[in-house]
Amino acid sequence: MGNSADQIDRQIRETREQIDENLGVLQQRAASSAARYGKIAAVAVAVAAVATAGVLIYRRVYRPTRSEQLRRLLVEALKDLPDSLKELPDEVVTKLKKPLPSIKVVVNADDEASEPGMLQSIARRVAPAMARTASSAVIERFSRSSEPEDARVGSTVRAYD
Repeated sequence: MGNSADQIDRQIRETREQIDENLGVLQQRAASSAARYGKIAAVAVAVAAVATAGVLIYRRVYRPTRSEQLRRLLVEALKDLPDSLKELPDEVVTKLKKPLPSIKVVVNADDEASEPGMLQSIARRVAPAMARTASSAVIERFSRSSEPEDARVGSTVRAYD
């Protein structure tokens, strides 16, 4: 038993300090790793959100028309027909290639079907005339030159003499 109690205490203290330093380093590494993985996850979520929004906007903007949808349905239905019916006469083929007429379907359009009231019909007739008058007055006001009337070229007759 060559070690004294002081030496044992000193060794225990040194070992504890080394363990504390190692724990501190490990905690810093874990924190930096967590922050890095958090940033990576945030970027991945943002990319996924942008991609999803892009797909939804694309589908909304480039939505196939009703005639295109109907054509696709007809093509799929024709694929299911037996081979004997797939041989169509030329006039039927030309009719199928023509564009389909546009159709407007209105459901519950009671507001549009009703006649406008008396005030609305008067306002619809008077408003364009008032807008033309006001716009011509504004244009006339801005098109006048800022020179005095005597300096203008040409003859002018004053109406208030």
